[in-house]
Amino acid sequence: MELLSKTKLAKVIHVNSDECVNCHACIAACPVKFCNDGSGDTVMVNEDMCIACGQCIKACSHKARSIIDDFNLFINDLNNNTKIICIVAPSVVASFPKTYKHLNGWLKSLGIPFIYDVSFGAELTVKSYVDYLQQKSPNTLIAQPCPSIVSYIQIYKPELIEHLAPADSPMVHSMKMIQEFYPEYSDYKIAALSPCAAKKREFEETGYGDYLLTFQSINNYLEKNNIQLNDFPEHNYDNPKAERAVNFSTPGGLLKTIERWIPDIGDNSRKIEGPDKTYTYLNQLTNNIDKGIAPLLIDCL
Repeated sequence: MELLSKTKLAKVIHVNSDECVNCHACIAACPVKFCNDGSGDTVMVNEDMCIACGQCIKACSHKARSIIDDFNLFINDLNNNTKIICIVAPSVVASFPKTYKHLNGWLKSLGIPFIYDVSFGAELTVKSYVDYLQQKSPNTLIAQPCPSIVSYIQIYKPELIEHLAPADSPMVHSMKMIQEFYPEYSDYKIAALSPCAAKKREFEETGYGDYLLTFQSINNYLEKNNIQLNDFPEHNYDNPKAERAVNFSTPGGLLKTIERWIPDIGDNSRKIEGPDKTYTYLNQLTNNIDKGIAPLLIDCL
C-alpha cells in the first residue's frame, strides 16, 4: 500500500443510529479509540481515524454496526451485463470450509468466466519480500498484507512507515498478474472476495480492484435468498496452483513460505497475530528498532 493521501479515507463501518444505544462497547473493543465519537446519542465513526479492523462490529450486541462493501453494486452490475472476474482470498477455506469450490460454481453460474486463487498472488508477494531482504538488507521489515495494520501505522505510528515491506499485497499482486498475463480479461472489472473490510482502503489507494465482496456479505445474501452452495458443481480455480502460500492467511503462513528461499528466517523473525497483541507490539517497536533488538521480519496479522 502507498502512503495515505490527503483525501478522506473510504468509509467501511456503517452505524445504524436506530439500533445504537450508546453503550460504548464498540469503543471498548476499538484498538485506537480516537475514531469513535460517543458524545451524542449514537457512537459515530470518524473514518479518517478508523483503521477498519472490524472489532467494533464483533463487540456490538445491538447489531448497530455493519461492514460497508460493494456486494450490492457487484450484483447490480452483473445483472446489467458488466464483465467481471473474481479473485478469492485463501481464507475462503475457513469461511466456507466444505463448500468453497461450490462457491466457485455459484460464481460461474452468475456469469463469472475466470476465478483466480489469491494464494498464487501470495507466492508473488513472498518472492518480492525475499528479493527485498536479499538485495536491500533492511534492519527490520514489517509484512503488510493486512490493510488494518498498514492503516494503523500510517495514521498512528508514521515513524514505522519506512519499515513496511515495499511490496504489493497478495491481492494487488494477483490483479497485476492478471493484467499482464491474461490480456483476454483486460476489459473486465475485478471483484475481490475477502474476509477483510479494510481491503476497500487498499484498493482505493493503489487504484486496483473494482469491487470488495466480504465473505460476510456473500453469506448473508446466500441465506437471505435460500441459496445452497452444494446445489452448484465444484469448480477449481482457473490459474496455476500455489504451493506453500495457500497457508499465507494463517498464522505463520508467511514465514513458512519464505523458508523456501531463506531456511533460517524463523530464527530472526517475530510472528504475532490478533488485535489484543499486534497494536501493543507495534507501539513498542520503534524503541526496539532504536535499540537494535527488533527482529528482521515481523509477520503480523
